[in-house]
Amino acid sequence: MAENAPAPTTVGSLDELKRVKSVELEWDERVRNARASADASLARLREEADERVALARTAAHRSREERVRAAQQEGDREAAQILADGDAKLAEIVSGAGASPAERHDAIRKAVLGEFLSDGPA
Repeated sequence: MAENAPAPTTVGSLDELKRVKSVELEWDERVRNARASADASLARLREEADERVALARTAAHRSREERVRAAQQEGDREAAQILADGDAKLAEIVSGAGASPAERHDAIRKAVLGEFLSDGPA
């Protein structure tokens, strides 16, 4: 029996070591490729996120400017209405058709100082 059995050699073990080394190199290459792909994907996603943040900031800035502009216009309208009401009241007081100077004086005083006057004698 010993005659038919192949003689033990180191060739089989060297071939297996070469195969193991080949598999290691192949997997190292796969890991490098996967890492490079993941890094490229991450870079692309970061760029997309930065672009979206920039667009959102621009939209928020535009929206804020529009709201400020609308508030200024509303303030201008309210100021114009207050001035118009004051002019109408002034014209009404100044015209004082038939009122005596003392009555006009009291009307002007009440119009100007109305909220500061007490209910009692002034």
